[in-house]
Order: sequence, then structure tokens, then C-alpha cells
Amino acid sequence: MGIIKQKWNNYRRRKRWWSITLDFLFLVLIVMMLIPTTRKSLSAFIVRQTLLSPRESSKTIFMSEDDWAFRLISYSGEVTTLARKRDKPVFLNYWATWCPPCIAEMPSIQNLYDAYKDDINFVFISNEDLAVVNSFMERRGYNLPLYYPGGPAPETLESSVLPTTFIITPGGRIVLYKTGAAKWDSKRVFEMMDRLINKEEIDGELIF
Repeated sequence: MGIIKQKWNNYRRRKRWWSITLDFLFLVLIVMMLIPTTRKSLSAFIVRQTLLSPRESSKTIFMSEDDWAFRLISYSGEVTTLARKRDKPVFLNYWATWCPPCIAEMPSIQNLYDAYKDDINFVFISNEDLAVVNSFMERRGYNLPLYYPGGPAPETLESSVLPTTFIITPGGRIVLYKTGAAKWDSKRVFEMMDRLINKEEIDGELIF
């Protein structure tokens, strides 16, 4: 104990109070990253602080009728297809409860959904168990439309990265393809959604 006390006194003499505070916070951060139960939430928080607003896709990609036939199963058991949602623009997101970047962007997605749920069809796809996803949503207070894939995703909508997001016009143009987390409640995204709803141009092209 005497050696520990001596080292502590030496450390305290060499450091200013704010430097000791930073060292302590860094130590707490390291400990939290080592604990599985806190690692995911902490990682999501760190990612959330660095999120940027996504940009429209530079390439013009249109979905085929086969792509629109992508089968979806809601978490309430309803079987449908993506084609049944093409009466409005579609916001399609692949995600998982164990994915820190997915968790990081979820609050901004909920804000976007709250603002545009009457004018945009939102589709959130996960392969996870119903109980796991429902528990996650209830704990965090989210109310997003949840689906299982009813079969393999069409090549146009395939992705090996979580999260991945597509924004699609009723005419089948993919106006945004984003892998990784993003800030979905930004002014730029809201303006893009308004242009989609009003059938305006994006990048000089008619979006429908």
C-alpha cells in the first residue's frame, strides 16, 4: 500500500487537476470498451458524434420489375412485396440490433420517419428474431415499420454492409445508395425528401 500511495502522490504532483480528470475519463472509457454490455452502446455513441448527412447517388440506376418483386414479411406476419409500396417514394434500410453504426443512426431515422411517414414508405429490414428486435424497439422507444426479407434480395438491392440505405422513387430510380451510418434528419435530407414528394428534379434529372 505504501508503494501505491507513493506512486499516486508522485503522479498527482506531476499532473494538473484537468489532466488527472482526462486520464480518469480515458480509463473509464477503456474499461467500458472491455465490458460487452457497454461496448455496443458506447461504440454507437461515438459513431453518432461523427455522422454526416448523406448525398444523392452520382449514378443513375433504375430498378427492374423483378427488383420490385422483392418479397417482404412484416413482423406482424403480413406478406407483401416492395412493388406494393411504390405508390410513394421508398426509404429502405438494412440494419441489425447488434450493429453499433445502425444503432448510431437510428435516432435520426426515427426523426425522419416522424416527419415523412405519411408521404414516404419506410421499410426496415432485419434477419433477427422477432423477440430480439421488438425488445430493442421497445427499450429505445422506436416505432419503425419492420420487415424480414421474404427471400434473397435482388442484385440491385444487395449489400454486405450494415447499415445500408436506399431511397427509391415510385418510378424505380435509386436516388440515394448509402453504406454505413448517416445523419438522416439533416436539412439536406429533408430537402431531398421534399423534392421527391413534389416530383422535382435531382441532379438536373426528373426523379420520376
